[in-house]
Amino acid sequence: MNIKQLGLLLCVCHCFILSAQDEHFSQFYAIPMHMNPALTGAYEGTYRMNLVYRSQWGNTFNTPYRTIAAGGDTRIPVKIQKRSTGDHIGIGLFFINDEVSEFQASANKLSAYGAYHKKLGKKNTSFIGAGIKLGIIQRNINYGNLNFQDQFNQVDGFDLPSNELFPPNNFGRIDVSTGINYSIQLPKSTYYVGVGYHHITNPTFSYFSLIDPPPSDADISQVLESKLSVHLSIDKKLNYDWIFQPRIVYQMQGIHNQIDLGSNIEYIFDTRNSAIVFGLWATGLSDLDGFHIENITPLIGLRQKQFILGLSYDVHLRDTFDSVFGYNTFELSLRFSGVHENSNGFCPTF
Repeated sequence: MNIKQLGLLLCVCHCFILSAQDEHFSQFYAIPMHMNPALTGAYEGTYRMNLVYRSQWGNTFNTPYRTIAAGGDTRIPVKIQKRSTGDHIGIGLFFINDEVSEFQASANKLSAYGAYHKKLGKKNTSFIGAGIKLGIIQRNINYGNLNFQDQFNQVDGFDLPSNELFPPNNFGRIDVSTGINYSIQLPKSTYYVGVGYHHITNPTFSYFSLIDPPPSDADISQVLESKLSVHLSIDKKLNYDWIFQPRIVYQMQGIHNQIDLGSNIEYIFDTRNSAIVFGLWATGLSDLDGFHIENITPLIGLRQKQFILGLSYDVHLRDTFDSVFGYNTFELSLRFSGVHENSNGFCPTF
């Protein structure tokens, strides 16, 4: 293990164990349920499927740090005595896998979502929605891929036995999140604003907490900090061919503050069945080093009927490993939705 890998391992361990921060997605708008449970079922249609693949640090690891998120939600109209109320229920299921293959350290999340959306307006359709997420977070690490100081043979390798105390390397925790959202649909635009509050239960993620009694010198107070997410999005139809889609998300978790802002712009071809999407996004962080712009993210996407494909690349403005290629962070998203016919207004998509 060279110095670069050792430093990166410490960084990974910091992400997985010490600070217990959430995974980050550049295309956060591609998986709205992950941002706020109240966005479950908050769309025009009957179903929506989402897939995001993120690969980063490929120029530093032999195998990159990988995150996969997949799931979907459905929208069910609410009727009373067979009469439509205009309200609807959203139900969803989502899976996230965060993995550093080189060290076989992984985090898996399986979450069920539910939301209720109450119709408020008649002339301009608006909804107030509230949602909840119930999930399980599982974490695992393979000690066989790690070397410790007492294993070094003083010559050419780490082949001696280790006296390190290894706690159980696989455990799970319950996770609960909630949120609210307000949306209004005007003839040529739709607005969404909401707040999500994540990790209400503050689950503990210290491996040493599984030992009874825990070692006296071990810190078992490592918890997954609660996270506040505030988001605003607009889908604006500029004319017959162009759609403007600005988004802003502010997140606060522990001492960390993050803001993501930017926009996509979509050009619809004459066939009306396909479109091309261009986007530019910025991520700003406020931490112990103060506030700084972490990365700029350009995006290109294609839409073919109900399929939307997006590809983005994070241009990191601070490079810890001094690589001329940066972190090599790519993100691929795929969305598919079934959409109702709606002749009264513009149907937005995430």
